[in-house]
Amino acid sequence: MLAAPSPTPSNEGLMRTYHVSHRSRHEFTNFDNLKDFLEEMVATLINGNGPQYLAMLDFTEDDLLKLENSGLRRELPGFRVLLDEKNRMAIVKLMPGIPHEVAKAIFEEIFFEERARLGLPRNIFVPTGSGRYHFSNELSKEPDGSYIPQTRQGADHFPSFIVEVGVSQSLRQLRQDARLWLKNTNGETKVVLLIFLNIAASTLTIERWQHATSLPPRETRSGRLFAPEKVQIVTYDNNTQQVTGDPLVLPITLLLDVVPSHVPSSEISFGRPELLSYGVDLFKGIYGRSRR
Repeated sequence: MLAAPSPTPSNEGLMRTYHVSHRSRHEFTNFDNLKDFLEEMVATLINGNGPQYLAMLDFTEDDLLKLENSGLRRELPGFRVLLDEKNRMAIVKLMPGIPHEVAKAIFEEIFFEERARLGLPRNIFVPTGSGRYHFSNELSKEPDGSYIPQTRQGADHFPSFIVEVGVSQSLRQLRQDARLWLKNTNGETKVVLLIFLNIAASTLTIERWQHATSLPPRETRSGRLFAPEKVQIVTYDNNTQQVTGDPLVLPITLLLDVVPSHVPSSEISFGRPELLSYGVDLFKGIYGRSRR
């Protein structure tokens, strides 16, 4: 691997916030070097020895768009990106194949099943996937999953509900993602769900983050500043197939701008059976069988 570049004072802050080590930084020069770097880092992540979050220096949205428009991004290992245009850099979250995709896909399936059970219309949430959203501070970010109420019209709105998935040792970086969404979306993103897989330990941790109810938003020149907080933790241990912290609750009043009057509950709730099924199916998808 090429020697990691030295950061400038202007972009060191974001890398420090995301705990990106010196060896996990890469100065972007061309596609081939980027591909070599990402493939090497994915290999170390899959082997359980590497980080999920990296930094790319001298990288802008124009560079990302060129990769996308040319089709070259599809030739790279999968990743989500947090772009910092002011400092010409990006924080990259690797997506190590099956664990990442299975975690998101199974959650979305049970989320929509619960929505249907409550009698909510199919299109009441519009899944916007990993589409990139631009904040007002020259940052833009791709989530793993996002859902916007169908009442919000226009491209200047943010999703109400965000899902971020992490593996390996990335829980503290995932928490920074939650803070970023809740602080920078003008109060429109109200719930962030973090799904964290510790594959070596065969455990699953789910955290729900929202705006702090004890601290009202603070008015600033650029708008309202919200204080994020973790409000729930649910865990699943695949070794014992035990769930703790259930039920997982998603308040409908936060997910939707307007709640239909016929909805029989104020929350989408995932009880022990649903969470157990999620955990068992998730690790079965990863290992090819359930561990007991």
